[in-house]
Amino acid sequence: MATKLIIADDEPLVLVGLQSMLSWNELGIEIVAVARNGKQLEDAIAKERPDLVITDIKMPIKSGLEVLKASSKTYGRIPLFILLTSYEEFSFVKEALTYQAVDYLVKLELTEQSLRSSVTKALQLLETLQAESGHTFPLLERSAMQSFRDKFFVRLFNGLIDSRQSFEKQKQELQISFDESWYAVCYVEIKSKQEEAEVNLYYSTVGMLKETLGRYLTTYITSLDLHHLAITFCLTSEQAEHYRTIIRQVLEKTLQVIYNYFSVQLVCSVGLTVQDPYHINESFLSARQLLASSSDGHTILMAERKNTEGSSFDLGPFKVRLTRAFEELDADQLAKVIEDIAKEMQDQCISALQAVETASNILYMAITLLPDGQNLVQSAFADESGGYRQIYSSATTAQCSTYLRQLAHGLVEQLQSRKQDYRAKVVANIQQYIKENVARKLNLGEVALLFGFSQNYLSSLFSRYGGCSFVEYTTSAKIAAAKEMMAKGDLKIYEVADKLGFESSFYFSKVFKKVEGISPRQYLQHLQRKRS
Repeated sequence: MATKLIIADDEPLVLVGLQSMLSWNELGIEIVAVARNGKQLEDAIAKERPDLVITDIKMPIKSGLEVLKASSKTYGRIPLFILLTSYEEFSFVKEALTYQAVDYLVKLELTEQSLRSSVTKALQLLETLQAESGHTFPLLERSAMQSFRDKFFVRLFNGLIDSRQSFEKQKQELQISFDESWYAVCYVEIKSKQEEAEVNLYYSTVGMLKETLGRYLTTYITSLDLHHLAITFCLTSEQAEHYRTIIRQVLEKTLQVIYNYFSVQLVCSVGLTVQDPYHINESFLSARQLLASSSDGHTILMAERKNTEGSSFDLGPFKVRLTRAFEELDADQLAKVIEDIAKEMQDQCISALQAVETASNILYMAITLLPDGQNLVQSAFADESGGYRQIYSSATTAQCSTYLRQLAHGLVEQLQSRKQDYRAKVVANIQQYIKENVARKLNLGEVALLFGFSQNYLSSLFSRYGGCSFVEYTTSAKIAAAKEMMAKGDLKIYEVADKLGFESSFYFSKVFKKVEGISPRQYLQHLQRKRS
């Protein structure tokens, strides 16, 4: 489970340096927010509920020390704090240590080694505290939440969400707010000469995009592959009236910041605006088409309706089969539907640009919707000099069809050889989700939607690889949590029932007795006898 980190400093260079100084992903840490003053930090802590905070001890509006004091009072020991100081601030450091700050680092002496040492110390303490307190994580781990959101948006971009009802349920579960009046998707290509550091560079770029864009507009950023991402701009009616000017200005500022810090160039293509977020795929596809057809060398492109009408290959006839193949990790079905798409592209004699667009969309689906998708796709083209990225230089529809067939063949080999492992891993992930959300009223339908499966398929998958049904596992997890709560002796039976989402203490007692063979009251008496 990823550890959630917030970094705060009023100096932009320090802020960026901290984000890129360590390979946070390798440490199991995700940077969920950055802040430039104490008020922003306090708000970010309330919103993200991080495990760890690295903050400058002196900042505008509120100091890091003031935020530490308030956080300790409100949230207790977690989040843990690491403080950044200058030499003359040691008096503040001594006060901070009384509030149980984990460590302090002098800015002028800050190195990768000292930061890593301090973070490792914090992670060890965090593990100890969580084990001692039975600390439960927020409803959904941030790293998992972002993964689910990426999958949601990739399905949405490609019209693979089968109904508005499913769309509404998923966005509610993923806490995605589509409250604005208009939406536009920006398709982004990342160009860098630093290929050897592309993973860290990619995530640093994404982090900077989130931080910079978030100051101006409401956005959602979706990872596609290590060289492409999508930005969904959410616009008010007033902003939509001048969206071309507003988005262009925001992107110009953002691209300059990213280039200054990372020497990375971004090419951005902004699609058509839509009012209904359920039809965001229209904006995404127009953005893709615009970038594919452009050769003017501009870094920011804006779509116009007259240039994009009727210019995309229709995946509609393949939608149901494609969705089911990805949902069920069905290698044979995936190979068949991709072959049919490849053949149809050639039969329709579509343009090379349309073919590249279609193949790229299927590529993104594979990377995002399949377990370990990035590695699966890379393995499919391991013997090719250009790897899976060769699709972007394809010059004919025939080349794109050949590419799709190779992708399908590689995925089939990988999925068939690891099908059981992948399905067991999916069930293990769902079981972990159930444990982390044991206080909620979970039902099969909602969890199936969240993980991108049909309800029937998830039910059979769970029974086969989980050793019991979804309902049985959920019930077992709740009762196990109830026993832990009762063992601590702090809660009454009706309070335990309420905390675990049972309709009433009577129903809780009924379920408890069915699982354990005795009532909760008898179980408490048994615990008391053991203690005495």
